[in-house]
Amino acid sequence: MEYVEQKFYYHNDQEQSTDNLQPFEQLTGKNVYEVIRVREGIPLFLEDHLRRFRASALSVGIPLTDSDDILINRLYQLVAKNGVSDQNIKLIWNKDIGLLAFFTKSPYPPASYYQTGMKTTLLKLEREDPNIKIQREEYQKIVLAEREKTGSYEVLLVDQEDNVTEGSRSNLFIVKGDKLYTSPAKTVLLGIVRSKVVAICQQQQIDIIEQNIPVTELNTIDGAFISGTGNDVLPIASIDSITLESTKNPVVSTIMREYDRLVKQYIASKKEA
Repeated sequence: MEYVEQKFYYHNDQEQSTDNLQPFEQLTGKNVYEVIRVREGIPLFLEDHLRRFRASALSVGIPLTDSDDILINRLYQLVAKNGVSDQNIKLIWNKDIGLLAFFTKSPYPPASYYQTGMKTTLLKLEREDPNIKIQREEYQKIVLAEREKTGSYEVLLVDQEDNVTEGSRSNLFIVKGDKLYTSPAKTVLLGIVRSKVVAICQQQQIDIIEQNIPVTELNTIDGAFISGTGNDVLPIASIDSITLESTKNPVVSTIMREYDRLVKQYIASKKEA
């Protein structure tokens, strides 16, 4: 069952009380989903999220029927009616039920992690159809169990060729020297924050290289971070027994600073509109 929070949600174009969760009980089959972070009452990078959401729905043969303008208006109404400043919205699109838009449980990392970095662990696991956001309960159970067992904030996935590909709910970036490395786009979820990091690298003239990252090379790297809707750009302090000084790395620091500036610019532009 989904975590449905606040007072109201939308089932298609109908406002519903969270006292009535009957539509969620009827979810069956493939569910395409998207998670959008609301900050200062603004759904962050909403246009990018809707573009990916629409592409995911089309890929599984259940194209969205509402226009972007309708969806944007509905999500801003959801924010206003619930009086939310900072929380995640989740969208679920189902062939039989239609569209559900609601505030969900939003476990953000502690602020201290941005100063100290956080702990990660490796797990031999691959995500099916990585470019499509489809809900997979078994995958989520495996990842959650591994996080709890190791006390890690994030699980880094390892494929059959022993390459570390991405986080269970994030994209992974590795620093070696003054260059940044990340997995090829076709092998991972194309995160919205990932795309912003790529753009920042282009603006700051940081070389970013898409290539496989062997687990055997992790003990030679100079830093690492993950990116994601709920994490922003979050430095890694350790990968299993490998300790990293990511928070002191100039490449990581530059990307964190520029991403924070980008977020503030986006929020300001929407408040002025």
